[in-house]
Amino acid sequence: MSGAASKPTASQVDHAPQQARQEAKDLLTAAGGHALAKQAVAATTGHPAQPSRQNDAFADQWGFASYLDMFEASKSIGETAEGNWLVTNVGHDQWILWNELTLYVAHTAKSLEEAKRMMETGGKRFSANAPQQS
Repeated sequence: MSGAASKPTASQVDHAPQQARQEAKDLLTAAGGHALAKQAVAATTGHPAQPSRQNDAFADQWGFASYLDMFEASKSIGETAEGNWLVTNVGHDQWILWNELTLYVAHTAKSLEEAKRMMETGGKRFSANAPQQS
């Protein structure tokens, strides 16, 4: 079997501690569904979302062969209500500050330090629905 975790059996689920089952239900409710809860867990543990055409197309747009390649080249620099924010070097003197959940690029910067400052000074302003700024 590869590194992927197998699904728990019905018996394992039935014998999971009540607190763990309640926390799982709370996560599903707070996240708004199974897929979003799975992404929240992945973001919290530092693992990228499952590869998808959308993720790979986003990575391709920024010059990466796959989403996994892009994720591995990125650094997590903060979280907001919209999720985990990463910074990635996408070429000579160009860094993007992007949201891993929504694949939204909030800013471009000329250096990693500039991108970090943007997050520190304006992280609460970032919204997955705001227009892209440079």
